[in-house]
Amino acid sequence: RNWKGVESNMHLIHLVWLLVTLAIALSHAEEHTIVVGGWLPQDVEGITRTLAPVFQDYLTEAVGSSMDPPVKFVFKPVDMDEGSSSRRFISEQGLDILCNFFYSGAFVSFNFRGADTVPGSIACKAAEFSWIPLVTQRNIVGSSVSGSDALVVFSLLNNTAIRKVEDLKDKKLACGYLLSGTTYLHGYQLLLDHGLHIFRDMTQVRFYGADYESYYQAVLRGELDVGFATSSWLTKTHNDEIDQLRIHDRQSAPSYEGQVYPSAVSRLTPTYGVVVSDRLSWQIKRKILAALENLNASHPGMKLMKLAGWSSSVNYGVSMIAAENSGVAYQTAEGAKMCRDPYDRLDIWTSIKCPGGYYKVDYNMSTRQCELAGIPCPAGVICFCRPCLLKPQNTFRWETVLGLCAALYGVGLFYFIMGHLQDLGPGPASWRGAALAAVGKLSDDELSARADDDADGGGGGLRRLPPSVHQRRRSKD
Repeated sequence: RNWKGVESNMHLIHLVWLLVTLAIALSHAEEHTIVVGGWLPQDVEGITRTLAPVFQDYLTEAVGSSMDPPVKFVFKPVDMDEGSSSRRFISEQGLDILCNFFYSGAFVSFNFRGADTVPGSIACKAAEFSWIPLVTQRNIVGSSVSGSDALVVFSLLNNTAIRKVEDLKDKKLACGYLLSGTTYLHGYQLLLDHGLHIFRDMTQVRFYGADYESYYQAVLRGELDVGFATSSWLTKTHNDEIDQLRIHDRQSAPSYEGQVYPSAVSRLTPTYGVVVSDRLSWQIKRKILAALENLNASHPGMKLMKLAGWSSSVNYGVSMIAAENSGVAYQTAEGAKMCRDPYDRLDIWTSIKCPGGYYKVDYNMSTRQCELAGIPCPAGVICFCRPCLLKPQNTFRWETVLGLCAALYGVGLFYFIMGHLQDLGPGPASWRGAALAAVGKLSDDELSARADDDADGGGGGLRRLPPSVHQRRRSKD
């Protein structure tokens, strides 16, 4: 009986040991799976087909197999529907790496060592988390390679009413995506540098999101006057039509980070890249960096992404300034750095910062301004029509206010003095006497005589003067 009890206990111990071992194995496997999130302007299958060969298959082989124990990289497409999946994955610590996220080189991760920058809207979606910029992609631009992208502010060449940036005042503007460096932020900053505020000076501002083609065509048919475009997108999709466009603030073959950009642009901007969570060890980060830097345009996965390679992350300081000036990047009451939701009209309205002397119309009014102005807003597009209005002028001049105050003070002082004189006696003679004495016109004897008159009820009638006064008068005669 005792032996059977011991045997039963041994079975129980073995069972517990197996369960503990299984739990450790499962947690161990989870710890050594690195999840990569990414986005491209494609459907879910297209995103996975384009990015998974590098960020899942290649990194597992080049980095994961060299680790002990081995690490598996798993790619997940991250949708851009109000950033819902990206924020959820990040908050649940389901993402370790984000790549090529929102076609932008715009934002700053303020939580990484104070003020480091990361590409795309990754930092805006994860401002409350720590993300480290790792690499920046190197784009194929024509026959050249560049670690930058470029903003193109364009209008039709045959539109003679617009010849320079300053001529864009009172025109209709097309933007892309609120979190895009080239299709919004850097264009906003360029116009601001020329003294134009898009929400004060433009008749209408439209946000088309990632639908670049729609607003490009709207400019071509004259429905809109000017647009912000990404140079790489424009040269890939409409290179044969560029000679029909006027590029404002045109720079021919500008240089960025020591590299010459091969086409005419309005302004160079940092391009897109990869950021990693600080949960990853530095050893893994170094291996990922080395593995991506070893890739070139001949790799099958790089051909799918149409990239020339990767390099260490560039400086995104200029994008940080544009994000802050536009109101897209902001600080919460708790001190956290966040960015606006690019798909929420209220959040875009909240980002609007009107210049001095102007006020922002309330949100409900902003939704009706374009209709009241007779400028329709297409379905699926977010529009604003001069949400910054001039503050009413104050017609009540300060000089008038000061003059009235001085007059009231004078009247009050007069009544104060007269009231004080009234207390000296009932007759007007005593008031006059006190007033004259106040300015040194009567002697003490004369004042005494007048006071006697008042006491006798003279009230300004016959006055009795003291002898000394009569003597002085007779001597004068």
